[in-house]
Amino acid sequence: MNSDKEAKGFEEEAQPFDYSTLSARSSSSSRTLSATVGEGGRLVIPAELRKLMELSPGEGVALRVVDGVLHVVSATMAVKRVQAIATKLKKPGENVVDEFIADRLAEQRAVDARFDRLEREAREIAKEKERGKEPRN
Repeated sequence: MNSDKEAKGFEEEAQPFDYSTLSARSSSSSRTLSATVGEGGRLVIPAELRKLMELSPGEGVALRVVDGVLHVVSATMAVKRVQAIATKLKKPGENVVDEFIADRLAEQRAVDARFDRLEREAREIAKEKERGKEPRN
């Protein structure tokens, strides 16, 4: 690479783009742009697409190939997709967080009760040993 024009990642200068390559079905959520794979397999995602993907500098992406098509998903968009799916699965009026907390508290109370019982039994066994008796089972 030429040292005067080293790649700067997200800080690259805006490149002219031929908008005639846009898909006829383009919308704010669906764009088709062209890019070139550079040395070492590097692919620069155009600024317009990074904005649509809500991709920030340094943010990781998930890559997946399906039937020869590369899918690139930013972490932000992946979280939004999961949240949308979870929202569809949630019943109206249902508060899954409160239910989860109540379940965890009930589990913790059961664990605490078991440990209290075991501690009580251990004290009884220790007292019986002090008196010289065989501990009962």
